[in-house]
Amino acid sequence: MKVVSISILVFILLSFSINPIKTRVKITSKSEVTIKGKSNVNSFECKYDSDCIEDEISVTVTRSNTKILFDGAKISIQSKGFDCRHKMITKDFKKILKADDYSHIEIDLEELVTNKNEITAKICVEIAGVKKQYTVPVTFDSKKRNVKGILKMNIKDFYLQSPKKLLGIVTLNDNVAIDFNLFLQY
Repeated sequence: MKVVSISILVFILLSFSINPIKTRVKITSKSEVTIKGKSNVNSFECKYDSDCIEDEISVTVTRSNTKILFDGAKISIQSKGFDCRHKMITKDFKKILKADDYSHIEIDLEELVTNKNEITAKICVEIAGVKKQYTVPVTFDSKKRNVKGILKMNIKDFYLQSPKKLLGIVTLNDNVAIDFNLFLQY
């Protein structure tokens, strides 16, 4: 009886497990990453030069029930690859990111969780040598191979400080939003 129970358990476990799949993924130059923020005077947008992000990465994907686990789904973006459409704002933004000391921002997709019509991504972000995990709601259009989402974060989570201008009269709000619209090839 014990052998039959163990055999049934092994059969059940094996029938529901899915082998990891290796694939290559490329984020195309149609993709957009924009960081949006506000000061007490104005708002700003810093767009990433998407030509700098077009690297192909090898990703291992494992599916289990409502989760999709990823290994190797890490993108590296250049800290100096942002343009805020105003020279001084761009310079200040790169200073906030400590771009001279930390040349890249790492974003590692760890898993996707699907519940009914919602998809959330669990990601790890590394800025200026500090790692933080976030859960971000995303949308995915399989026909266009497009992933969209907005990651809201506080720059102080990464021990970053915003510069104060005009003797502290102009200050940056510590909360920013990273708006991403990624087009994938796989």
